[in-house]
Amino acid sequence: MGVLQNIVAVVVLLGGLIFVHELGHYLVAKAVGVKVLSFSIGFGPRLFGFRRGETEYKISILPLGGYVKMAGEDPTQEVPPEDRGRTFLEQPPWKRLAIAFAGPAMNLIFPAVIYTLLILAQNGDRTPGPVVGTVSPGSPAEAAGLRPGDRIRTVQAPGEAPVAIRWFSDLRDHVSPHPGEPITFTIDRGGALQPVTIVPASEDDSNPVEKRQRGVIGVAPMYATALAAPAPGVASPLQPLDLVVRVGGREVKNAGDLTAALAAAACAPVAMEVRRGSGKAREPRALQGVPTCGPDGRPAVVPADPTVSAYLATVDPGGPAEAAGLRRGDLLVALNGKPVRSYRDLNNLSREFEPGRPTALALADGRTVTLVPGAQDGKDELTREKRVRPVLGFHLEDRVGIDLAPLVVEEVPLQRSLAEVVRLAHQQLWEVVRITVLGLGKVVTGDISFKTVGGPIMLFTIAAEAAEQGLGTFLFQMALISVNLGLMNLLPIPVLDGGHIVTALLEAVTRRRLPLRVREAANWVGLLLILTLMVFVFGNDIMRLRG
Repeated sequence: MGVLQNIVAVVVLLGGLIFVHELGHYLVAKAVGVKVLSFSIGFGPRLFGFRRGETEYKISILPLGGYVKMAGEDPTQEVPPEDRGRTFLEQPPWKRLAIAFAGPAMNLIFPAVIYTLLILAQNGDRTPGPVVGTVSPGSPAEAAGLRPGDRIRTVQAPGEAPVAIRWFSDLRDHVSPHPGEPITFTIDRGGALQPVTIVPASEDDSNPVEKRQRGVIGVAPMYATALAAPAPGVASPLQPLDLVVRVGGREVKNAGDLTAALAAAACAPVAMEVRRGSGKAREPRALQGVPTCGPDGRPAVVPADPTVSAYLATVDPGGPAEAAGLRRGDLLVALNGKPVRSYRDLNNLSREFEPGRPTALALADGRTVTLVPGAQDGKDELTREKRVRPVLGFHLEDRVGIDLAPLVVEEVPLQRSLAEVVRLAHQQLWEVVRITVLGLGKVVTGDISFKTVGGPIMLFTIAAEAAEQGLGTFLFQMALISVNLGLMNLLPIPVLDGGHIVTALLEAVTRRRLPLRVREAANWVGLLLILTLMVFVFGNDIMRLRG
C-alpha cells in the first residue's frame, strides 16, 4: 500500500504541475487564434487519449514533462493552406511572447491558489492568543517588565500606525521585521492598559540562500512546565528537575499554577507531590516541609524548565559531558564566559562548540568544567554531503511524558477575511519566488553547490514524503515545486519558454525575423544544455541515494 501511495503521489504531483503549465500555453494559444494540434502530458509514444475538434489530447509514456504542439512551430515543415494565418511562427511577437509566458505564469498562479486555500482552511482552527506565557531570562521583554499573563493589545513600529494583535502569530509578524528598533506595545495587565517600549533583539534567521536577522522580544504564548529545583544554597527535599503536580493539595499544571501556589503559601513550608526522574520513567514522590522562601526571603523554589533555565536534564553515559564531570541537575550559567540562561541562549551559542575544541562551562555551584565535544558524522540538510557535527553528551530538554496542553495560556479561534487570506497568500508566494530566484542565482554563481539541485528521483522522494504527512503538506510542496518549475522555464535558454520569450522580444525590437539557421542552431544549443543539466541532476539524485 505504501508503494502504491507513493506512485499515486508522484503521478498527481508531477502530472498536475505539467497539466497546469501546458494548460497556460494551450489557453492563450487558443485565445489568440493559433491552431493547437496536440496537448500531451508526457513525451514519447502515446499511451491513451482522444481527439476533440482539431486537437489531440493524450497521455504519453515518458512522464518527465509535456507539450502543446502548435501548427507551424517547425519552420522547416510546409504549412497546409488551411492553416495559414493560424501557425505559431506567423503570429506577431507579442502573441508568441504571451503564449510562451503563459505556461510559467500558470505555474505561479497555481501556488497562489493553493496558498489561498490552505490559509482559508485554517479559519476556525484554535490558535494561541496574544497573552504572554513565558518571558525568557535576559530578553528585551524581561528588561521592559513584561510578565506572564500580560495581554498584548497593540503594537506600533516606528513610523507606522498601531496595529491590533488578535493572536500570537500577529505579534511575531509585526516584531520580526524590526530588530534593534523601538516598538511601542500596549499591554493589558489585570484590565489596566499601559504602554511599554521594547527594542527587539536581533536573532539570526539565516537560511542556505540568504543571511538575515529577525527581531525577537523573548516571549512565548505558553507557560513553562512545572519543572522545579531548590534555589542554590537552600536545603530542601525537592531535587532539580522534579515535576511538581500538587502543592498543599492544590493542583499544579504549569509554571503559572506553581507560582500562584507558592505565593499563596506566604513563605510557609508546604507539602508537595512531584514526579521524579526522566521522561516517561518519572515516579511519584510525596515531599513534606518543602521551604518556599530562603533565609533572605527570596524564593526557595525556582523554575527548571529549559525555556527559563539551563539545568542539565540528561547526561549521556560515556559521552563528553560525563567525561567532563557534568551530571543531571547541574545548572549551566555560562559558556566560554557568555551567559546561558535557557536553551535559547545555548542554541544561539551553538557555534562555540566544535569537535575537539575545549569549551569552558560555568555552573551555578561555582564549578567550571572543560568539555571537549566529540564528533559525529552527519549530512548537510541541503546538499546531503557528509559533515562532522559536535557531540556534547548533554541535553536541557526534559518534557517527554509531560502533558503540554495545559501550557497554552489562551486559545482563540483563527478567523481571517477573504481579503486578508488573499493578501497573505500573495505575500507567501512572493517570498517563495524571491527565495527561489536568490537560490538559482547563487547556484549559477557557485555560492550554493550545484549538488543541491535535484531531478526526478528527488521529486519522487519529496512527493512520497509529503503524501505521508497529509494533504496540506503535499499541496504545500506541490506549490513550492510549481514555483521552481515556472521560474526554471523562464531561464533564457533556447527550447525553454524563456528562450521563446527572448526571441519574441528581439524580433519585436528589431522588427525582423531571426534567420532559420540561427533558430536551428539555438535550439540545438538549448537541447544540449538541457540534456547536460539532466545528466548532472540525475547524478545528484544517484549520489543522494548512495549516501
